[in-house]
Amino acid sequence: MRITFISLFILFSFAAFSQSNKTNSPYTRYGYGVLADQTFASQRGMGGIGYGLRNSKIINPLNPASFSAVDTMTFMLDFGVKGQAALMNDGSFGTSRRYNGGLEYLAIQIPLAKGLGMGIGIEPVSFVGYQYGDTSHVLNTVSSDVYSGSGGLNKVYGTLSYHFLKRLSLGVNVGYLFGDITHERTNTYSTSTSFISSWPDSLRMSGLTYEFGLQYVQKLSKNSEVVLGVVYAPKITTHTEVMFDSINYDAQGQITGYPVYYSTQDSVCQMPETFGVGITYRKLNKLTVGADFRYEKWAEAKFYDQTNYLTNRMKINAGMEYIPNLMKNQLLSKIHYRAGAYFANSYIIDSNGSKYNEYGVSVGFGIPMVDRRSFVNMAFEYSRLAPQKTASMSEQYFKLTLSYTFNELWFFKRKLQ
Repeated sequence: MRITFISLFILFSFAAFSQSNKTNSPYTRYGYGVLADQTFASQRGMGGIGYGLRNSKIINPLNPASFSAVDTMTFMLDFGVKGQAALMNDGSFGTSRRYNGGLEYLAIQIPLAKGLGMGIGIEPVSFVGYQYGDTSHVLNTVSSDVYSGSGGLNKVYGTLSYHFLKRLSLGVNVGYLFGDITHERTNTYSTSTSFISSWPDSLRMSGLTYEFGLQYVQKLSKNSEVVLGVVYAPKITTHTEVMFDSINYDAQGQITGYPVYYSTQDSVCQMPETFGVGITYRKLNKLTVGADFRYEKWAEAKFYDQTNYLTNRMKINAGMEYIPNLMKNQLLSKIHYRAGAYFANSYIIDSNGSKYNEYGVSVGFGIPMVDRRSFVNMAFEYSRLAPQKTASMSEQYFKLTLSYTFNELWFFKRKLQ
C-alpha cells in the first residue's frame, strides 16, 4: 500500500514537472535558463543555507552527508510548491508583471540502519520561459518578430549517507539529469499573401551527475554543536542532441511550398565543477545559525562545444531559525521562526554583454502538526536582479514556497498489552 502510494506520487510529480511554467524572464534565453533553488522550503526561509545543516526533522538536499541524520524509525516525505510574482523593467517600456508557479520538488528519506540513511527525489535544475518581440509598419505591410522559449532541466537523484566515528558523516548523491529546452523566433508578415516563418531549435540533454558531501560535528555541550559541511561536484559531460528547424506557414497555419528543413546534430554541453562549504551552530530545539559559500566554474564548462560562453558564479547565504519554547502548549511558542539573506552573481552574459547580481532576503515559518513530527513550512522571499548595464532588464521577485514534511514512524514495532 505504501509503496503503491509512493510510486503514484512520483509518477504524478513527473507529470506536474513537465507541465508547470515557472518563469517568464528574458534572461532565460541564455545558457540553460535561470538556475533553480536546490533547497526546500524550510531552508529557503533561512536564506538557503544547507551545507552545514544537520537536522533529523528535515530533508536537506544541499549536502548528501546530512541524510545520515535521519531517525532510525522515521520515514520522511517532503514536497513543495512555489508561486511567484515578477516585476520586470527594461528602462524603456515601463514595468510589466508576470505570475507563475507549480510543483517544485519531491523527496523521500528513510533509514537503512543505525547511522545509514538513504534518500530519493526529483527537483528542477533550471527553468526556461520567455516571450518578447516588436512590431513594425512599412507601407501596407505589418511585420512582427517574436522570440520565445520554454522547457528546462530536471534531476532524479538517489542519496546514500553514513555517519561514523561519532563526528563524521560522508554522503554521495547520484542523479540523472534530463530535459528539453526550446528557443524559437517567429516572423509574421501581413500582406496580400500573409505568411509566417518560424525557426525553432531545441536542446535535449541527459546524463549522470555526481555529488560528494562531508559533515563534521563538534559538540560544544550536551545540547549544542557546530557542524562544518563540505560539498564537491565534478564537471560532467551530458549526452546532448541539438535539433534545428525552419518552417513556413500561410495565414491559416498550413505549411506552404517554401523550403522546410530539419536537422539533428550532437553537441558537447557540460555541467560545471562545483565547490561548497558551510558552517552551522545549533542549540537543540532552540536556535540554528549558519552561513554557506558556493562556487561554480561555468567558464570552464562547454556550452554548444564552446568554453567561456558562460561565466563563473558564486553564491553566499546566511540564515537562522529560532524556536521560542517547545515545552509550552501555545502554538506560537512551538513555531520555527526563520530569516535569512543571500547574494549571487549570474552565470550568463546577456546580448548587451552584461552580467547581473542577485540580492535576496527571506522569512519563513515551520508550523508543527498535531503529531509534533510533521510540519507545514512556508518561505517568503524577495529578490532583485540588478544588471551591470542600464540597457539590460532589471527584475524583482516576490516568492512563496509552501511545503509539507510528512514524518511518520513507519519502522516502529507496536506491542499489544
